[in-house]
Amino acid sequence: MPVDWYEREVLLKIEGATDEALTALAFHGEELAKVNIQANGQIDTGFMLNSTYGLGPTGSHRAEAEAEATAVAERQMAGPPSLEEDQAAIHAAAEYAIYQELANSFLYRAVEQLQEEAGGIIEDVARRKGL
Repeated sequence: MPVDWYEREVLLKIEGATDEALTALAFHGEELAKVNIQANGQIDTGFMLNSTYGLGPTGSHRAEAEAEATAVAERQMAGPPSLEEDQAAIHAAAEYAIYQELANSFLYRAVEQLQEEAGGIIEDVARRKGL
């Protein structure tokens, strides 16, 4: 089954965000995606749920995700996405995650939710940094 990936449609562009803010957005997006997976009833072994993680310029939850995912199923996670300096991502590293996404969105929905909450997250990071 061929898969078309429309990357431009799932990008959320945040102008002027700091590295810390981008990473905070990725981590919050991870949480939203995991809530969506649960709400969608997309948990079988828990591997996809646990293999979903956020990563950004100042940090990544990949190590934790890999430990949790491989504890519930003996599978390999896909490698991390390559990011440019000023980018962050939410990655579902189960090889079948794209099919689950196409059947019932959890990642795209998380990006939509994150867009609604981005301003507050950026303000919180700025406040903590004294900006």
